[in-house]
Amino acid sequence: MVLVLAAPLFADVSIFGELDYYMVNGFDSDNAKSFEDKWDKGEVDFKIGVGDYSQVRIELEEDGEWGKHTGTSPEGTPSFNYFRVITDWGKFFGLDGIGIKTDIGLDSYCTFDNVDFTGFNYENADNFGNPELDKDFGFKLSLSFVDGLVQPYYAMNFDTVAEENNVGKATPDGEWQFIVGSGFDFNAVGVPLWLEAYFMKGSAEDANQFGIEAMYDLAIGDMNFKVGGFYENATCAMGYECDKGDSDDRGGWYGFGVGFEAFGAAINVSAAGAHGEDAWGEDNYSVFSVLGIDAEYFFLDWLGVNAGVGLAFGDYKENVAGDKALQSFEAGVIVKPDKGVCYKLGYIYCDEDVSANKGYFFRTLNTKKLTAEKGGLYFVTKIDF
Repeated sequence: MVLVLAAPLFADVSIFGELDYYMVNGFDSDNAKSFEDKWDKGEVDFKIGVGDYSQVRIELEEDGEWGKHTGTSPEGTPSFNYFRVITDWGKFFGLDGIGIKTDIGLDSYCTFDNVDFTGFNYENADNFGNPELDKDFGFKLSLSFVDGLVQPYYAMNFDTVAEENNVGKATPDGEWQFIVGSGFDFNAVGVPLWLEAYFMKGSAEDANQFGIEAMYDLAIGDMNFKVGGFYENATCAMGYECDKGDSDDRGGWYGFGVGFEAFGAAINVSAAGAHGEDAWGEDNYSVFSVLGIDAEYFFLDWLGVNAGVGLAFGDYKENVAGDKALQSFEAGVIVKPDKGVCYKLGYIYCDEDVSANKGYFFRTLNTKKLTAEKGGLYFVTKIDF
């Protein structure tokens, strides 16, 4: 409220955000009227221009789980997701064709987020939580050359206060992580292609992690086609021994996706897998482990239907998914009465054995973590502003 009231004092202020609410009737055998609900995300973002070269960005978020920078927080209690000061030094020094920006504050400094297809996110490296630097304080230096074609960056974060994390363990005070990489935006030369390569290392991890992501997104008239994916690989850090074998290769994981949209209809497919016995132990997940498919069709501008299915294969199916090929299925109706406002009503099936053995790849389409615990009728309210 203070930020909103103070907004007129600044020359340039933008306020935007997202509110997601989910409710599911689990049809529990012991209680047929059992409902479960949560705020999946309550988020308000502020962009505040300060002078000619700097900007303050603040995000207040309540996700019903754990406060990122304040320890635990009860559901309904917002906390700072980030508080950042960004300065455009390229503009300050009057540099032509060279971009230099610093980003300092409380934030999760991670890779670009340019690969996204299905709601299952099998094709997105961020689905695995890596290489995301979720610490208390950090900074990021971003550069830009050749009209934005090359965008190198370096970020480092620190744990300044030891606090309990979401699995009931205390994070050691003084932990740090860094990531160095570069994006390559070929749209600058007329090709709808994005590439990114990065390296991540943390003080508490005994691995060096390398990754690459790519996205080709082509729009022609009312049609849009995209294909992309990622690959990440970890090797033992100097001074550490791998869990098994003589090789210092700890294994890797990868995902890819394709999407097509035209004339009110859309279909997206994404898949993922992993390799490396040292990384995964006896499970040694299959080269092809999971497949997600979702589709939607709008009869009118404001009314449509959607469906999605998640499937497991090979060793992942046997060792993680309760030996069940069908991880989840859902179908529903979508109503969009206004721009930025969306309601969803439908049904989701999630096998109990699957939900009790969630692995690295598990995610449902519309209701995310909630329906990994119980399926049934669901109602979703989404607001983007």
